[in-house]
Amino acid sequence: MQSHRLSRPIQPGQNIRGWRFSQESLQSELRGVIAGQPLLVKAWLLLFINILYLTSGIVSGFFGANVFFNISIQADGWIELIWMIVVVTLWIITTIRRGIAEGLKIAFISFMITLFITALLVNFNLLPAIEQGIPPVIDRSIQNLVATTFGMFFVTISLLAGSFAFALSSTLSYRDKYLLRGLGIFVILFSSIIIAVAAYQFQWLENKAEEDSFLVRSISLSGGIALGFCTIIVSLIATNFNDKHRNHLDFLRDWAIAVASWGGTSFYNLDLSNVDLTGSQLANSDLRARKFYHTCFKEVTGLDRARLDNKYLDLTNYKVQKLLILTDEKCEYTNFSRINLQGAYLRDVDMRDFILIETNFNGADLQGADLRRSILLRAQVTGVNFTGANLTGICIEDWSINSQTCFAGVECEYIYRKLDDKGESTDKYPVGRNFEKGEFEALFQKVEEVVELVFKEGINLQALSFAFRKLQLDDDGLGLELKGVEQRGDLWVVKVTYREGIPRREIEQRFNLIYDDLKTLMAVKDQQLNRLLGIAENQAEALNKRPFGNSFFIVGSTITNLAGSGEINYDEAASKIRSFVANGSNLAEATTLAQSLLEQFQSQNVAISTNQQAELIQQVILNEAKNDPFFKQFLLQQGQEIANLIPESAIATGIQQAYSQLRTAKTETSPGEI
Repeated sequence: MQSHRLSRPIQPGQNIRGWRFSQESLQSELRGVIAGQPLLVKAWLLLFINILYLTSGIVSGFFGANVFFNISIQADGWIELIWMIVVVTLWIITTIRRGIAEGLKIAFISFMITLFITALLVNFNLLPAIEQGIPPVIDRSIQNLVATTFGMFFVTISLLAGSFAFALSSTLSYRDKYLLRGLGIFVILFSSIIIAVAAYQFQWLENKAEEDSFLVRSISLSGGIALGFCTIIVSLIATNFNDKHRNHLDFLRDWAIAVASWGGTSFYNLDLSNVDLTGSQLANSDLRARKFYHTCFKEVTGLDRARLDNKYLDLTNYKVQKLLILTDEKCEYTNFSRINLQGAYLRDVDMRDFILIETNFNGADLQGADLRRSILLRAQVTGVNFTGANLTGICIEDWSINSQTCFAGVECEYIYRKLDDKGESTDKYPVGRNFEKGEFEALFQKVEEVVELVFKEGINLQALSFAFRKLQLDDDGLGLELKGVEQRGDLWVVKVTYREGIPRREIEQRFNLIYDDLKTLMAVKDQQLNRLLGIAENQAEALNKRPFGNSFFIVGSTITNLAGSGEINYDEAASKIRSFVANGSNLAEATTLAQSLLEQFQSQNVAISTNQQAELIQQVILNEAKNDPFFKQFLLQQGQEIANLIPESAIATGIQQAYSQLRTAKTETSPGEI
């Protein structure tokens, strides 16, 4: 095989058959090239195929003639030959349908059954011993074993030769495969007839001299032809790979592809990253490269007949091959669950309604791809380029993204966060509206590594806020930033970004340690907590009388209405409102908390009317959000949903107004994020 050092760039449509590329000679533009084997190599392979056809026909013809000849003259052991035909037939059928292991199991079981039947016949003196001095049962059992062993041996040779020749002819030339198969059928039948006639004519058959009737000759000839014909049928069935489904004899195809790539264009063990193979002919090439990062296979032909492996991505999977060569049309397959597509070049591919459960897309190029309504449950999409892709209606439950996952310019109106037991996407987000332009990108684009802190037994948002702030002050080198707080069933998940290169476990351990300590301290004394965090200066400000909305003012920790007719402790009101917001997804518990709070407002005369109650709730929420980034982030993500879930009331109005004001403030300060 030639090893090429290129003196000039390869042109589109250039013939590169038989070339062996090195990493130094490889170029990134290989559009429309014609790869594969030179004509001389193909000629030698055609000769090899015909030798296989002849071998299959000769073995079939001789063995078939011999078996049927002995059965026709009822020579010693003829019943064992019939048993042999039964066992071998069951073995072949089972092997094709259920695999080699099951075929051997059935062969053994059927052989034992034939031994049992033979023993019964001997016991009733229906079958005498063949050799004198040997017990009939042992004698017949030995004959049965010998006949079956020889039968399986000769049939294996015949079928392997025929099947491999048919598989090789299909792999060598897809355009001429039917012509080559027709040639194979003719050669096998013709050679089996010739060898059957020759075997009888030249006395190659046992007991031939004793029987020389026209009937015996006809039966012998028919046996050779019949076995040759059966070899053709079984070989064609065994090699009907259909390119879509792997069957139990696909190793024949793998062997054929390996042989058909001998002397062909070789990219073996090369890094084909970013190589453009658009429109190339790759049949009979060695494409066992070590890397296919963003390698373009658009409109490639013959990929199914190239020698491939799964070292980098699942390229031997026919569904993957069909997906990679797509241009404008939709792929006929939609289920790519648990398939490795890392680094795959899938720009502008139509992947609507695909099932991508636990699919590995790490590093893939999905720019402009249409993924509407696709299910990405536990999908790995770290480092994926989604620029300009349409992600509307995707299910993202437990998907894995990182700071290299790019969502620039994606189109997304809404997503689903759960997949139910029926395989349907649920938990639509956002509720009651669609994402605004750029909102999905702002929500999911990660600029740093992210750790998800999971809390199983409720959450103390205030303790979390203090813990987060303390860890920031203790070690600003961590680069901590709060990205979100969300509820997943009974779990609370806090997303925190940190600088790359820092062990994730270190962040988790340090944060959880501080959070647990602070939660304990908060149960003992607020003043100790304030001194620990260095925020005692806020106490002085709390002593001053200041307005609290339009209808209230606050002195120290007491909220009083303008008339001075009623008051309520700020911490008490804030605690109840926080509890309500945190349990907003639990309608029964939230309703109980809301009713208790409104009754307290009225009994203490601090807020009698619905408007006053809504305003007071709004002001408390805004004040808590101002001092607590965790609480603020949670409201921005969940506030609208909580307001929509609960019945119309002062609570719902207050939450809605606070949510709207927070979103307006965020829009004004960061217009590019919404």
